[in-house]
Amino acid sequence: MPPNADTQTSSFDRLTGRIAGGFAIVGALGVTALMLITLVGVFWRYALNNPIFGIGDLSVMTLTIVAACAVAYGATKQAHVSVNVITFFFGRRVTRFTDVAMRLAAVFITGLASYALFTKACGFEKACITENLSLEHRNFYRFLGLGMAFYTFIFASHLVIGLRHFNGEDPHEPEE
Repeated sequence: MPPNADTQTSSFDRLTGRIAGGFAIVGALGVTALMLITLVGVFWRYALNNPIFGIGDLSVMTLTIVAACAVAYGATKQAHVSVNVITFFFGRRVTRFTDVAMRLAAVFITGLASYALFTKACGFEKACITENLSLEHRNFYRFLGLGMAFYTFIFASHLVIGLRHFNGEDPHEPEE
């Protein structure tokens, strides 16, 4: 292991934490907007008996932003679901190999998802707009692709860090 490995890892974690913090702020604003959209929609529908045309479209687009931010922020906090059965039964002597395989698969899958969101998400042109207001999904899918690309980057970095700590304890392995 290089002499500055812990310093490099912690500065890398700080950098990705700051990027994730930016996603968290945008996500928090998205949740606030989604709450206000829902509140206004419910008030207009039930108190004024006059539903707002297209309010569902705004909710769907805002929810896409929230999902992108949740994926990106969750990547740095290891907030996504994992099952540690292999660690429980076999320990680090086996997980050092399974971690490499799973991280390679995760990099491939999330990278493919990110690529698809940037290039192929809309498919047919009519499938790329919302139902009522005809808002275009493309930019929202690109933002979701950005969140997935960040997740791919986190997986790839964990793969590299895990390989650097192959014979020792992996700093990004979930707690038991």
